[in-house]
Amino acid sequence: MNKTRALVGLCVTGVLFVTACGSDKKSSSTAAATATTAAGATTVAGASTTAAGSTAGTTGGSAAGTTGGSAAPASTAAPTKADPSKSPITVGYHNLEGGAISLPEVREGFESGLNYINEELGGINGHPLKADYCKTDVTPESSVNCANTFVQNNDVMAVQGVDPLADAALPILKQAGIVEFGFFAFSPAMNKAVGDAYFSLFSNEEGYAADLITQKSLGAKSEAVVQADLPSAHAAYDDVITPAAKKIGMTIYPFYYPTQADWTTLAATILASNPDSISFTAAEDSVCLAGVPALRAAGYTGVIHASSCSQIITDLDPKVLNNVISHNEFYYPTFTSIPAKAQSDIDIYTKYITRDHPDYKSLVYTELGFHVAVQAADMLRQVPGDVYTAASVKAAMGTTKGTEFFRTNGYDCSKPTWPGTTACGSGLIFTKITPDRKKEVLPNQPVDVSEYKPAG
Repeated sequence: MNKTRALVGLCVTGVLFVTACGSDKKSSSTAAATATTAAGATTVAGASTTAAGSTAGTTGGSAAGTTGGSAAPASTAAPTKADPSKSPITVGYHNLEGGAISLPEVREGFESGLNYINEELGGINGHPLKADYCKTDVTPESSVNCANTFVQNNDVMAVQGVDPLADAALPILKQAGIVEFGFFAFSPAMNKAVGDAYFSLFSNEEGYAADLITQKSLGAKSEAVVQADLPSAHAAYDDVITPAAKKIGMTIYPFYYPTQADWTTLAATILASNPDSISFTAAEDSVCLAGVPALRAAGYTGVIHASSCSQIITDLDPKVLNNVISHNEFYYPTFTSIPAKAQSDIDIYTKYITRDHPDYKSLVYTELGFHVAVQAADMLRQVPGDVYTAASVKAAMGTTKGTEFFRTNGYDCSKPTWPGTTACGSGLIFTKITPDRKKEVLPNQPVDVSEYKPAG
């Protein structure tokens, strides 16, 4: 089984909106593929909802803790190595590896991130940062095993690469007072475990709102929302997309596809609703490869949000890709323009990943792993008193804030960026596909959803 296909299915089962489930090879021209295994065609034809009606990235070269709201380029200060005479700080790291779905590239990026931290950022206020590695295999038992291992080894924090079944580990970590950290909440309990887990990027809920805001900014007043026929997708439509559409001022039409879709028929059904725009909010490459050409063949020339599918860029005719947009969690080297801060981060990442893992296969997965390492270190540096225990780290996590690697938005864990979630960050980056198969960032990015968040 293709590991990307299997992973994206897991992601959409466990979460509402996933931008980070991708496998873009380093030679590819764009970023990750996302979220869903099904591919077929159950629709809710005619059903509609009529609408009524910050910045930073992690420190690039400074060993000091960051301050919230800073989006400055990486520091040019001389590199500072961790002090080997100081006691190491060890985090427990869990990631899918070795089973039916294996993502060693995420771990490789994390390893290179640790090297950067210890070789240039002075570790954690002088202390070397180390990892207690644990592999998961898409079973609750493996996630529980990792949690127990972290407790037994007195690790100060649990750091997640990709673990869609991490909810099984949450009770163990919570009882032991160990906080969970990662880039994205792949599982529903982790998404809601306020105070016990923190994630550097945006929430699932924000992703849906960002899609609608982007389509409206491009002139759409209505949107066909095309999703896999899964319980999570129906829940997302009812609980997140519908209220967001009302606030934003969009009419939405839901369509759901089962496995083995007849995309010719489904495209005709979607277009019968006469939408201004169409969004595959969380689709894997195979869905985009079938759905986008089918809509174009049926005569649709408007904007299609093709998740963050990457294979369409290399496989489809550029004419078919006109007016196709996608979303991204980070800035990547494959963008036509990159802010100075993000470019500085990319240069640092490239230096380490090519040195440590010259045969690395995935740009997206290794960037994700690198990001998680640098963000975890940035948070740990903000623990007061030079005392690093599970208790002191967990107590400090809710006050941490700073910049984010590969991004121009910042994180602030003192208040969830979407109420009721564990998201510390905000902001998706939408791009359009250029005729030469690159990604061009749309205006007003990352997307600002602040006006449309629920109260609380």
